[in-house]
Amino acid sequence: MSDRPSWRDIDKKRDGSAHRREEKKPGGGRPQRIESATAAYKKELDRLFREGGLADKLKDRLPHPEAEETTPKDPAAGERQRRIRAVIKAAGGPELTRALDELRTHHGLPDDLAVLLRALEHPRDEVLREALTFIEQHVEMGDKLPNKKVFVERLKGVEVSSFDPSVQKRAATLVAKLR
Repeated sequence: MSDRPSWRDIDKKRDGSAHRREEKKPGGGRPQRIESATAAYKKELDRLFREGGLADKLKDRLPHPEAEETTPKDPAAGERQRRIRAVIKAAGGPELTRALDELRTHHGLPDDLAVLLRALEHPRDEVLREALTFIEQHVEMGDKLPNKKVFVERLKGVEVSSFDPSVQKRAATLVAKLR
């Protein structure tokens, strides 16, 4: 016959190639998984939830409930938060005016920029003056306004819509400072 190797010999050489080093495993040929830190973490969390309590490691890091001072929750604080949310979520017009008036009557106008931004939509100059005072304080302290462009646009609207010249002037001054 010829010098040419048979297909059987070629296959044997391939199996013994340096480029293919697969060892046959008795477990079906799949390599065994090495447990990673993530898997260990997940097992620890599963154990934590199964037992219904915190692991001893975490108990030392958390403050003990007996050590904390228990202060009764102020029902007025919850009412104040409810009214602030009502102002922020109000659609505008009479709904916003009513929500702002309720907030001011019961708790005063808060020094919260989201509420102050909404207060610039109020039709009464008294509310606008109060809101402008708080905004001026924020600007003088160098606080960054979250929606600077929106503040500028609302202040321009106050400058045009207010009937009080002092409110118009204060709004124009704030617009100049914010630019």
